[in-house]
Amino acid sequence: MEEAMREMSLEELGSVCSNLAKACSKQMRMEEADLFGRLASYYGQKRERREGQSFKALSALIEEDLSQGYAKATGTAQAEGDRGAQRSLVWGEKTTKLLKSLLARYEKQGTSLLEKTNVFVCDICGFVYVGEQPPEICPVCKVPSFKILAVQKEAI
Repeated sequence: MEEAMREMSLEELGSVCSNLAKACSKQMRMEEADLFGRLASYYGQKRERREGQSFKALSALIEEDLSQGYAKATGTAQAEGDRGAQRSLVWGEKTTKLLKSLLARYEKQGTSLLEKTNVFVCDICGFVYVGEQPPEICPVCKVPSFKILAVQKEAI
């Protein structure tokens, strides 16, 4: 089934370049990783800053991904027999559900949720953890804690 082509947003281009930089780094292709990283940074700076976005709007987007996006992508991966994509989609759906829960807590508690604690993100699957230390293994993809990186508080 052929889908219509569309122009990607600056946010999407930045995400693609960031993911390609990470993939190149894992393959020890440091020059390419650096170039994709620079492109990701460029698109990050050029993207449109949106003021006044609400948790309600973000929750609606997350809900759309959970109710439609993952099912569609999983169907495509299954039809293509792509087990790697299927595994990644399972991880992505799990982390999206956990992120939805974390955002709901943040909406209720505000910045007090993050006071006197740290935020960690799994470099492999995107699992987000709030606590003093990262878990010993990622509960989603099972990688060891050295792959669960601290997020700088200024970025939150």
